[in-house]
Amino acid sequence: MIYVLFLRGLPVAWTTESPYTGTPKLKEYQGKDGKPLEYDEAKTTPDYKSKAEVDALALRLTAMSGKHWIGFDDGPGTSHQFGVMEVPRIGDDVSYGFNGDYRPCGKITKITKGLRITATDEKGHTMVFNRKKETSGWKRVGGTWWLVKGIHDERNPHI
Repeated sequence: MIYVLFLRGLPVAWTTESPYTGTPKLKEYQGKDGKPLEYDEAKTTPDYKSKAEVDALALRLTAMSGKHWIGFDDGPGTSHQFGVMEVPRIGDDVSYGFNGDYRPCGKITKITKGLRITATDEKGHTMVFNRKKETSGWKRVGGTWWLVKGIHDERNPHI
C-alpha cells in the first residue's frame, strides 16, 4: 500500500510504511535525506474518492519522481477502489500468479504506450500481459494468470 504525504494539499513524498502511530495521530516522517519531512496529511487507497483525483495525483507523482505513476480504479465492488501505483519498468523481475500459485517469468523487456508488458526469461521464452481496463493489475494474454512484481516461486498445495 502506498501512503502519499501532503503539505497544504500538494504531495511531498510517498512511502510504503504507515505514517500513523495511534489513532489518527501522524508521526514524524524522515525524508530521503534523513531530515524530518513536514506534512499535514497522509492519504492511501481508502481515502481517494474518484478516478479523476488519483489520475491528477499520479501526474504530480510522475513530475516529482521522474518515474511513471498511474491512477487506478479496481471497481465499485472492491474495498479500496481508487489508488495510485508506479508502473513496472523494463528490467524489473516479475512472476505470474493465481490463487496462491506463483512462478517466475523473467524480466520485463518491453512496455508499450498502452502499458502492454512483455516479460522474457533466461531461455528466451516470453509472456505478454495486458492491463485489465484501468485497474491495478495486468493479466496474461490467453490465461488466468496475473503479473506479480518480484521473483516468486511458490506452489499452492491445493492446486
